Amino acid sequence: MRRFPAIALVLVLSLLLLFPSALAEDELQVSGSYQYRILADGTAMILRYTGEDEEFLTIPETLGGARVSVLGPNSFEWRTQLIEVEIPEGVTEIGDNAFLYCKNLTYVLIPDSLREIGKNPFASCETLSDIDFSDNHPVLSLEDGVLYSKPDSRLVTYTMTLPHGPFEVPDGIRIIGASAFYNCDSLTGLTLPDTVTSIGQKAFFQCVDLKSINLPDSISYVGDEAFSGCRGLRSLVFPDSITAIGDSTFRDCTNLEELVLPGEATSIGDRAFYGCSSLRSLILPEDITVIGQNTFADCRNLLEISLPDDVTYIGSGAFLNCYALKEIEIPDGVNYIGASAFYFCQSLEEVEVPDTCFYIGPNAFFGCSSLQEFTLPMVMNSISLGVFQGCTGLTEIEIPLRVTSIGNLAFAGCSGLTEIEIPANVTTIGEKAFYFCTSLESVDLPDSLTYVAPDAFDQCPNLTDLPDLSEFSEEE
Repeated sequence: MRRFPAIALVLVLSLLLLFPSALAEDELQVSGSYQYRILADGTAMILRYTGEDEEFLTIPETLGGARVSVLGPNSFEWRTQLIEVEIPEGVTEIGDNAFLYCKNLTYVLIPDSLREIGKNPFASCETLSDIDFSDNHPVLSLEDGVLYSKPDSRLVTYTMTLPHGPFEVPDGIRIIGASAFYNCDSLTGLTLPDTVTSIGQKAFFQCVDLKSINLPDSISYVGDEAFSGCRGLRSLVFPDSITAIGDSTFRDCTNLEELVLPGEATSIGDRAFYGCSSLRSLILPEDITVIGQNTFADCRNLLEISLPDDVTYIGSGAFLNCYALKEIEIPDGVNYIGASAFYFCQSLEEVEVPDTCFYIGPNAFFGCSSLQEFTLPMVMNSISLGVFQGCTGLTEIEIPLRVTSIGNLAFAGCSGLTEIEIPANVTTIGEKAFYFCTSLESVDLPDSLTYVAPDAFDQCPNLTDLPDLSEFSEEE
C-alpha cells in the first residue's frame, strides 16, 4: 500500500514528458519581444509585444514550437513605432483593442484563417488607411474605409483617416461595435438604419465633432460610455425601446442642451451625465429607483430636475458641483443619501429629507451656501463628517432626538447659525464640529455627553456662556 504514491508520481512525470503543453498551459512564456501562453489546444496566444524599434512587423507563425492562433486583448497597444503589420496565416482571433493607440500604423494584412475579431482592434490608430485581406474573406468585409464583421453584421472599425464629415451606416448592419468610432474627430454626423439593434461600449467615445445622430426605435441597448466626450452633441432623443442608460453614457458632453430619455427606462448608471455643463433641465423616467454615483456631477447649469417618486437611493456625488440647482424635492421613499451628494450646490435654498432616510453621508451638503432651511429625518442616529460644512446661510436646524454623535466639521463654517440644541442622546461631538460658527450665541448641551473635542466650538466669538468642557475632552 505504501508504494502507491511513488507509482502515481512516476505516472504524472511520464505524462508531462509526453504532453509538455499540459505543463505550459496558462503559464507566461517569453520569446524575443513576445510574451505568450499556450492554450488548451496547444496553440499560442500572444499576450504582449514589447518591441520598441520595429516599424515593419511580421508576426511569427509559431512561438516555442506552437502555432500562433490568438492576438490577445491590448497585445500590441501603444506600439507607436509600428507602420506596417502582417498577421500570419493560422491566426483565428484578434482580441479587443489589440492595436489600440498604434498612432503610426498605416497598413495591416489579415489572413483568411481569421474567424473572430473583437472590440475595435484598431481604435485610435490615427493613420491607418489600408486594411488588407482577400476579396472573399469568410469573416470580414471592407467598404469605403469601414471594416465590418459578417457573422454578426457588426461595424467594427471606422478608420480615422476618412474625410471630415457625416456617415451613413449601410442597411442591414445590426451592431455598432464597441469602440467602433473611438476617438474619431473626423465624424460630424451619423445616420443609422432601422436594422441596428445595439450600440456598444465606447462606440463614439471622444468623437468631439459629432453633432447629430439618430437613434431608431430598433435599438434596445446602448453600452457604457457610448457618447462620452462627444462635446459637439447638442441634442439627442432616446427611443422607448432602450430600458437602461449605462455608466458614463454622456460624460463630458459639455454642449448637450436637450436630451429626451426613454420613458420605459428603469436604470441610469453612475456618472451618466457627469460634466454635462450645458444641461439645464431633464425629465427622468418614472421607473427610476436609483440616482447613482456622480450621475449629475459637474452639471453646473442644471436649474431643475424632478426625481421620480420611486427613487430610494441617491449616490455619492450625485449632484456634486451643480452650482445652479436652486431646489430639489427628495421623494418620500429615499433611505440613503451618499457622501458629497449635493456638494457645493451653492444655489440650493431648501431641502426636506423624508423620515425614511436613515443615512446622510459625509460632506453631503458641503458648501451649500444658500441653504436656509433643512429638515433632517427623525430616524437618523448620527450627523456625518462635514455634512453641513460651509452652509453659511443656515440659520437654524433641528437635530433629531435619536442622534448619538455629531461628526467632525459637521457644522463648521455655518456662520448664520445662532443657536443649537443638542439632543439628550448625544454622547460625542467631534473635532471642529461647530468651528467658525461666528453667529452662534447659544448651545444647549445634554448630560449624556462623554466626549467633546477640544476644538469643537473654536472660533465662535459670540458663544460666551459655554461651560467648561475640559472633562469631556479625552476619549476613553
